[in-house]
Amino acid sequence: MSSEPEETPVPAPVVDARYCVPAATAFAVTKTISVTGHDFTVNDAHGTAVMQVEAAVFSFLQARSLLLDTASRRPVLTLQDDSYMATSRWQAYRGDSTSRRNLLFVAVKLSPLNLARTKVRVFLASNGSGERVPDFVISGSYYDGACTVSAKGRGDDGYAIAQITRQDTAGGALLGRHTYTARINPGVDQAFIIALAVILDEMYH
Repeated sequence: MSSEPEETPVPAPVVDARYCVPAATAFAVTKTISVTGHDFTVNDAHGTAVMQVEAAVFSFLQARSLLLDTASRRPVLTLQDDSYMATSRWQAYRGDSTSRRNLLFVAVKLSPLNLARTKVRVFLASNGSGERVPDFVISGSYYDGACTVSAKGRGDDGYAIAQITRQDTAGGALLGRHTYTARINPGVDQAFIIALAVILDEMYH
């Protein structure tokens, strides 16, 4: 009797189910040269702009950016820097809110002993572990240009749901222009992964 191959599990949507599609997808996330330095454009595989990130005006005390739907200009997420001391910490809220009731997830990067390795822990707002047991982990090496986003399974097991790679030209990197490719597994929340790519850039720059 032949056994059926196990299907890769798919985590529940983090931002919204409308950003989940049955096919694998890829997006280019490009940091653009701007006054704030925190603006990004997001293009699909056909080169069409689908989302953009703009630094919020008058957010002097905390860095804050809006992830916008390009067509409607509707805010999808608000990303806010909540870092302290050696810990880099970013919060993501639904829409243009920063109210606790609209918090969706928190991404945390502790100061690593091995600077060449990347490990960012992501905790959903519903996580009750006190930021001890993450729901997702970004691992790999930012400096080598390759990171994997994994959803945590039972116990210590996890499974990859997306890849975030960085491709910089010499001139672009000197000007602060970074380009990332987010390759996202079928059924995975695209807006969530795109937000993680932006947060990853903010944590390292």
